[in-house]
Amino acid sequence: MAGTEELDELVEKVLEHAPDADAEEVKKEFERYRDEFLIPPKDAMRSVLRKFEVAEEEVETAARSAFSSGARAERRVDRFEELDAKDMNVTIEVSVVTYTPRIQMVRGEERQIAFGWIEDNPWGDSGDRIRWDFKDWGNHAENLAPGSVVRLEGTSVNEWQGKRSLNINQSSRVVVLREGGPAVSLATSDPISISDAGAREGFVTIVGRVISRRDEVISKRDGSGDLPVVKGRLADETGSLGFICWSEFEHEPGTLLRIEGASVRRFRDNPELNISDRTKVEVFIDNNFASAEQLATTSMLSIGDLLDGARDVSLIAQLNSWSSREFTNADGEQRTVWGGDLLDPSGRCRVSAWCELPIDVAKLPMFVRFDGVRVRSWQGTPDITVDEPEQVSQLEEAPWEMIDAEQHWVEYTLHDLTSSGSKRGIETSGTIVAVRGDCGIIQRCPECRRVLRDGACAEHGDMPGERDLRLRFVLDDGISCASLLLNRESSEALLGKSMEEVVEVFDRDGAETFVNEMREQWFGRNVVMRGRAIVDEQGAMLMADQLELDNTPVQQRSEKVREQWGVIA
Repeated sequence: MAGTEELDELVEKVLEHAPDADAEEVKKEFERYRDEFLIPPKDAMRSVLRKFEVAEEEVETAARSAFSSGARAERRVDRFEELDAKDMNVTIEVSVVTYTPRIQMVRGEERQIAFGWIEDNPWGDSGDRIRWDFKDWGNHAENLAPGSVVRLEGTSVNEWQGKRSLNINQSSRVVVLREGGPAVSLATSDPISISDAGAREGFVTIVGRVISRRDEVISKRDGSGDLPVVKGRLADETGSLGFICWSEFEHEPGTLLRIEGASVRRFRDNPELNISDRTKVEVFIDNNFASAEQLATTSMLSIGDLLDGARDVSLIAQLNSWSSREFTNADGEQRTVWGGDLLDPSGRCRVSAWCELPIDVAKLPMFVRFDGVRVRSWQGTPDITVDEPEQVSQLEEAPWEMIDAEQHWVEYTLHDLTSSGSKRGIETSGTIVAVRGDCGIIQRCPECRRVLRDGACAEHGDMPGERDLRLRFVLDDGISCASLLLNRESSEALLGKSMEEVVEVFDRDGAETFVNEMREQWFGRNVVMRGRAIVDEQGAMLMADQLELDNTPVQQRSEKVREQWGVIA
């Protein structure tokens, strides 16, 4: 806390520039910033000067003069534990964990602030770090990206109810020592489109119509009970976005809302709008806004748009197969799950249902509509999960010509695949730039099917291996690269040999000879791959159902490249 002497000195400086101001009122204003906002009087100098209508050109001069006169010595520390509650002008290197901007009303005006977590000892062991809250009063978002390491200069310590935090003031300096992720967008009360909101993280303001809503109960992580929430989906003409509301939400589907100060968070790269008790939600009137019926089209997804973890998804697809299987769950109960293959012009996926659906297998393929279903990952790719029969309906009219599943492959560039999510039914091309040394015959664990290393399974230890055939390459298109795997069936098709014939080659000539022959035949060759792509934090992996040489004429290939890059011949 600032002493009386220091406070009186600051009051005098304000009176020098605002001689008509009342000294007691000026003092009260400094005390208000100190007590209500936990801002040290020196840091509040600019705001107090503006409050008493000091000309803007004088504000900076007066504020600098306040800091230069009797300036505190720099307090340079390495750890938070070295700081006291009254420390100011602190310099410390920290790692930025989170940065959350929001709009706060100050004297009836909107003020841009941000809060988050920082950790000390950024260059040391992550297990030996202390985490503090911080507040950014100086719009330093560009230099405080999560994941970055920064040196904070001219900060001050706050203590509230025994908990300490750090103030990054307007006068503070932030020096980036190691770049983090992209800078967080500043909060704004101006609405943005739902498609823009879904591409961001942090606080946003949107206008959207409620497409669906449902009441749910979730269990608290600490086991202290249940928490009622409302989940659903909002839409505008640019797209749709799932939401979760942690407070009362009485708005029915079809209602147009303006939602201010909600935060966009991501789960498995799937954006979700979080509405808290601090979020401002109000009914909005706009006669030109699209109706719920019109928005049903924009909120409809295609298979190519599916993301793991998405909920309240609506889509139309061609159902090609349908079957069921029984299993015993962890509780010893007999359960039945139904499943099939879905197609649309953008790709293919699986569908699983935990309830019996009125599907006549004799009428397959057929067109079906899914509403309010969820998406989860199955074998690395996002697929549809149905929980209630009401979520599925058969269409009388065909939305497109019936797709031939055997010939349905959606073409992507390798770069587009590696930059997006996992997908099935894809076709891509590139150059084989590596033939891996473990191509050919491998040994698998009979229990879990993992590849044995030196005769041992990572899960089950020493095991008698079962032979299998696998080929591994690295595919590159000049921009991106990915691992390319072929299982036994696709390997046999590529080699023109059965696994038994490959085993004979291995036994006769050895693994090294086989791999060298593969390199001579395939290294540097342009190929076309069809199958599925699995993309995660470890990179991209292509699982090939088919692999063949790319026989596209050179001239046609060059024209395609020019078209892709917009080059005029």
